[in-house]
Amino acid sequence: MDTQQQSILDYYRESHIDYLMIWGTFRHLGLHYGYHDAEHRGLHAAVVNMNRQVAERLKLEPGHRLMDAGCGIGGTSIWMAENRGAQVTGVNISPDQLARAEKLVRRRNLQGQVNFVRRSYTDTGLPDASFDGIYGMESVSYAIDKRDFLREAYRLLKPGGRLVITDGFMNDSTFPEHLREDYQRWLDGWAVDNLAGVQQFQHDLTDLGFRDIRFDDACARVLPSSRRMHLAAKYTLWGGKLLEKLHIRTPVQTRNIIAAKLQYPCLIGRAWIYGIVTAVK
Repeated sequence: MDTQQQSILDYYRESHIDYLMIWGTFRHLGLHYGYHDAEHRGLHAAVVNMNRQVAERLKLEPGHRLMDAGCGIGGTSIWMAENRGAQVTGVNISPDQLARAEKLVRRRNLQGQVNFVRRSYTDTGLPDASFDGIYGMESVSYAIDKRDFLREAYRLLKPGGRLVITDGFMNDSTFPEHLREDYQRWLDGWAVDNLAGVQQFQHDLTDLGFRDIRFDDACARVLPSSRRMHLAAKYTLWGGKLLEKLHIRTPVQTRNIIAAKLQYPCLIGRAWIYGIVTAVK
């Protein structure tokens, strides 16, 4: 396992308590931003609504086979099975998250619909043309070279299969240089090596053979989630630093709070854009 993968594992293992306590994953099982609209204003409803947005773009039908790339604790995999009748394979490198995901699946008696594979989503070992749809929710950003993931997704999709990515993308047309330092501290705090550029990602999709590519700027939809995260971090940062000095919390956990604080000014400053990308094989 390389250094980057170990950093990701350390981040999610040590930050799990923050996701539970601050983000409420014990309720909605999501590790992602919410999609806020008139009918889904609160965080819980908006996080679930992001699952719904992905499902609609996948054009799901009951029995469709999906791959959840970087599935976290399995929350969206479970939602797709329970609410859309999908057969879902979650792929993840984290044994801690997969153990939680498998426990959740057993509790819901979904063993026949949802299964998990401990592999990198850039090298799954799964057969060609296995899936009707593949989605990644704030996980593809963890690939150092996003083309590695896209190439594997193209191999795994059936002809006509759909790919949906919800994630952060660097503003590679008009990046605000005054936010460069905060932007990098944010990525470092969440163990992200780099974000794909908005234009570059679409170019890579085209170059690898995808068609009907669409990039939806969803910044306005995730802004309430981003602001909530920022405020929570703002009011807990000094306490977190004190607990780190007392060896109750870790440096990884402190950097997570700092990153949560910085992602908001970087978003409203357009250093990064929250995008929902759809493409067809």
